[in-house]
Amino acid sequence: MSESSSPSPAVRSSPRLDPRLLVGLALVAASVAAVVGIVTAADEGEDVLAAPTLLTAGEVLTIDDLEVRRVALGIEGHGYLTPADLPAEGLVVTRTIGAGELVPRAAVGDARGPNATTIVVALSTALGATVRPGDALDLWSAPALDAGRFGAPAVIASGTQLVRSVIDEGIVTGAEAGRVELLVPRRDVARILHALANGDALSAIPASLSIGG
Repeated sequence: MSESSSPSPAVRSSPRLDPRLLVGLALVAASVAAVVGIVTAADEGEDVLAAPTLLTAGEVLTIDDLEVRRVALGIEGHGYLTPADLPAEGLVVTRTIGAGELVPRAAVGDARGPNATTIVVALSTALGATVRPGDALDLWSAPALDAGRFGAPAVIASGTQLVRSVIDEGIVTGAEAGRVELLVPRRDVARILHALANGDALSAIPASLSIGG
Protein backbone atom coordinates (compact mmCIF):
# COMPACT_ATOMS: atom_id res chain seq x y z
CA MET A 1 0.00 0.00 0.00
CA SER A 2 1.54 3.23 -1.09
CA GLU A 3 1.72 6.13 1.20
CA SER A 4 -0.44 9.05 0.23
CA SER A 5 1.55 12.11 -0.72
CA SER A 6 1.20 15.07 1.63
CA PRO A 7 -0.47 18.13 0.16
CA SER A 8 1.96 20.75 -1.05
CA PRO A 9 1.93 23.95 1.03
CA ALA A 10 -0.10 26.75 -0.41
CA VAL A 11 1.96 29.49 -1.99
CA ARG A 12 1.15 32.84 -0.42
CA SER A 13 1.21 35.80 -2.63
CA SER A 14 2.95 38.94 -1.24
CA PRO A 15 0.49 41.70 -0.33
CA ARG A 16 0.25 44.55 -2.77
CA LEU A 17 0.48 48.12 -1.47
CA ASP A 18 -2.51 50.23 -2.21
CA PRO A 19 -1.36 53.23 -4.31
CA ARG A 20 -3.73 55.38 -2.32
CA LEU A 21 -1.79 54.54 0.84
CA LEU A 22 1.45 55.65 -0.82
CA VAL A 23 -0.13 58.92 -1.88
CA GLY A 24 -1.42 59.48 1.65
CA LEU A 25 2.00 58.87 3.18
CA ALA A 26 3.54 61.28 0.71
CA LEU A 27 1.01 63.98 1.62
CA VAL A 28 1.66 63.50 5.35
CA ALA A 29 5.43 63.79 4.81
CA ALA A 30 4.94 66.95 2.76
CA SER A 31 2.71 68.46 5.48
CA VAL A 32 5.29 67.73 8.19
CA ALA A 33 8.04 69.28 6.09
CA ALA A 34 5.91 72.40 5.53
CA VAL A 35 5.22 72.80 9.26
CA VAL A 36 8.92 72.40 10.07
CA GLY A 37 9.74 75.02 7.47
CA ILE A 38 7.21 77.48 8.89
CA VAL A 39 8.50 77.01 12.45
CA THR A 40 12.08 77.43 11.28
CA ALA A 41 11.21 80.60 9.40
CA ALA A 42 9.34 81.99 12.39
CA ASP A 43 12.40 81.37 14.56
CA GLU A 44 14.67 83.42 12.31
CA GLY A 45 14.65 86.33 14.75
CA GLU A 46 17.33 88.10 16.72
CA ASP A 47 17.85 88.62 20.43
CA VAL A 48 17.51 92.29 21.35
CA LEU A 49 17.26 94.07 24.70
CA ALA A 50 14.14 95.72 26.08
CA ALA A 51 13.48 97.92 29.10
CA PRO A 52 11.27 96.16 31.70
CA THR A 53 10.65 99.50 33.45
CA LEU A 54 11.04 103.19 32.66
CA LEU A 55 14.70 104.11 32.20
CA THR A 56 15.83 107.70 32.58
CA ALA A 57 18.89 109.63 31.49
CA GLY A 58 21.93 109.06 33.67
CA GLU A 59 21.14 105.49 34.72
CA VAL A 60 23.85 102.87 34.24
CA LEU A 61 22.52 99.69 32.65
CA THR A 62 23.85 96.16 32.91
CA ILE A 63 22.41 92.99 31.42
CA ASP A 64 20.55 92.34 34.70
CA ASP A 65 18.55 95.55 34.22
CA LEU A 66 17.16 94.51 30.83
CA GLU A 67 15.06 91.79 29.23
CA VAL A 68 16.13 89.70 26.26
CA ARG A 69 13.48 89.38 23.57
CA ARG A 70 13.64 87.43 20.35
CA VAL A 71 12.07 89.44 17.57
CA ALA A 72 11.98 89.19 13.79
CA LEU A 73 12.86 92.71 12.72
CA GLY A 74 13.48 91.67 9.14
CA ILE A 75 16.13 94.31 8.41
CA GLU A 76 19.84 94.59 8.92
CA GLY A 77 21.23 97.45 10.95
CA HIS A 78 17.96 97.84 12.84
CA GLY A 79 19.61 100.02 15.50
CA TYR A 80 18.46 98.18 18.61
CA LEU A 81 20.76 97.06 21.42
CA THR A 82 21.67 93.37 21.48
CA PRO A 83 23.27 91.39 24.33
CA ALA A 84 26.55 91.43 22.42
CA ASP A 85 26.50 95.25 22.40
CA LEU A 86 26.38 95.54 26.20
CA PRO A 87 29.82 95.58 27.89
CA ALA A 88 30.29 94.14 31.36
CA GLU A 89 30.69 97.61 32.87
CA GLY A 90 27.35 98.64 31.43
CA LEU A 91 26.11 101.59 29.40
CA VAL A 92 24.63 104.93 30.39
CA VAL A 93 21.12 105.98 29.36
CA THR A 94 21.20 109.25 27.44
CA ARG A 95 17.44 109.71 26.98
CA THR A 96 14.24 108.32 28.43
CA ILE A 97 13.35 104.76 27.38
CA GLY A 98 9.77 103.71 28.05
CA ALA A 99 8.78 100.52 29.86
CA GLY A 100 8.55 97.67 27.39
CA GLU A 101 10.43 99.59 24.68
CA LEU A 102 13.25 97.99 22.73
CA VAL A 103 16.46 99.82 23.63
CA PRO A 104 17.81 101.90 20.73
CA ARG A 105 21.59 102.01 20.45
CA ALA A 106 21.26 105.78 20.07
CA ALA A 107 19.68 106.03 23.55
CA VAL A 108 22.76 104.75 25.43
CA GLY A 109 26.38 105.80 25.70
CA ASP A 110 29.61 103.92 26.38
CA ALA A 111 30.32 105.96 29.50
CA ARG A 112 29.12 109.02 31.30
CA GLY A 113 31.98 110.68 29.51
CA PRO A 114 33.18 114.27 29.46
CA ASN A 115 29.96 115.84 28.21
CA ALA A 116 27.47 115.33 31.04
CA THR A 117 27.17 114.44 34.70
CA THR A 118 24.49 114.26 37.38
CA ILE A 119 24.04 116.72 40.22
CA VAL A 120 21.47 117.09 43.00
CA VAL A 121 20.07 120.57 43.52
CA ALA A 122 17.55 122.05 45.95
CA LEU A 123 14.74 123.92 44.22
CA SER A 124 12.96 126.95 45.63
CA THR A 125 9.88 126.23 43.52
CA ALA A 126 8.25 122.84 43.05
CA LEU A 127 8.34 121.03 39.76
CA GLY A 128 5.18 121.08 37.71
CA ALA A 129 2.80 118.17 38.19
CA THR A 130 3.29 117.05 34.59
CA VAL A 131 7.10 116.87 34.75
CA ARG A 132 8.38 113.31 34.55
CA PRO A 133 11.85 111.68 34.68
CA GLY A 134 13.59 112.15 31.36
CA ASP A 135 11.94 115.50 30.59
CA ALA A 136 14.19 118.29 29.33
CA LEU A 137 14.51 121.19 31.77
CA ASP A 138 16.22 124.54 31.97
CA LEU A 139 17.72 125.45 35.33
CA TRP A 140 17.09 129.07 36.36
CA SER A 141 18.88 130.93 39.15
CA ALA A 142 17.88 134.09 40.98
CA PRO A 143 21.07 135.34 42.69
CA ALA A 144 20.85 135.89 46.44
CA LEU A 145 21.31 139.49 47.50
CA ASP A 146 21.35 141.03 50.96
CA ALA A 147 18.43 141.07 53.40
CA GLY A 148 16.85 137.98 51.88
CA ARG A 149 16.35 139.59 48.50
CA PHE A 150 17.04 137.97 45.14
CA GLY A 151 18.06 139.35 41.79
CA ALA A 152 16.53 138.77 38.37
CA PRO A 153 16.51 135.08 37.39
CA ALA A 154 18.50 133.80 34.44
CA VAL A 155 19.14 130.40 32.89
CA ILE A 156 22.38 128.88 34.19
CA ALA A 157 21.98 125.42 32.57
CA SER A 158 19.94 124.64 29.50
CA GLY A 159 19.15 121.23 28.09
CA THR A 160 19.29 119.40 31.42
CA GLN A 161 17.23 116.28 32.06
CA LEU A 162 15.35 115.21 35.16
CA VAL A 163 16.76 111.94 36.48
CA ARG A 164 14.59 111.66 39.60
CA SER A 165 13.10 113.51 42.52
CA VAL A 166 15.10 112.98 45.70
CA ILE A 167 13.12 112.02 48.79
CA ASP A 168 14.64 113.83 51.78
CA GLU A 169 14.70 111.86 55.00
CA GLY A 170 15.58 114.95 56.98
CA ILE A 171 13.76 118.23 57.42
CA VAL A 172 13.27 120.36 54.33
CA THR A 173 13.77 124.04 55.05
CA GLY A 174 11.15 126.60 54.16
CA ALA A 175 13.30 127.89 51.31
CA GLU A 176 13.29 124.48 49.62
CA ALA A 177 10.46 122.98 47.58
CA GLY A 178 12.30 119.70 47.07
CA ARG A 179 15.49 118.22 45.69
CA VAL A 180 16.01 116.77 42.23
CA GLU A 181 18.80 114.92 40.47
CA LEU A 182 19.59 116.40 37.08
CA LEU A 183 21.73 115.26 34.18
CA VAL A 184 23.57 118.44 33.19
CA PRO A 185 26.22 119.41 30.65
CA ARG A 186 29.64 119.56 32.32
CA ARG A 187 30.16 123.04 30.96
CA ASP A 188 27.41 124.24 33.33
CA VAL A 189 28.61 122.49 36.49
CA ALA A 190 30.73 125.40 37.75
CA ARG A 191 27.83 127.85 37.46
CA ILE A 192 25.48 125.47 39.24
CA LEU A 193 27.93 124.89 42.09
CA HIS A 194 28.48 128.63 42.41
CA ALA A 195 24.71 129.20 42.62
CA LEU A 196 24.38 126.50 45.27
CA ALA A 197 27.24 127.93 47.34
CA ASN A 198 25.80 131.44 47.05
CA GLY A 199 22.34 130.34 48.25
CA ASP A 200 20.65 131.40 45.02
CA ALA A 201 17.00 130.48 44.40
CA LEU A 202 16.91 127.72 41.78
CA SER A 203 13.98 126.66 39.64
CA ALA A 204 13.74 123.91 37.03
CA ILE A 205 11.37 124.76 34.18
CA PRO A 206 10.40 122.52 31.22
CA ALA A 207 12.55 123.58 28.30
CA SER A 208 9.51 124.12 26.07
CA LEU A 209 8.25 126.79 28.50
CA SER A 210 11.55 128.63 29.03
CA ILE A 211 11.98 131.94 27.29
CA GLY A 212 14.72 134.49 27.37
CA GLY A 213 17.71 133.66 29.58
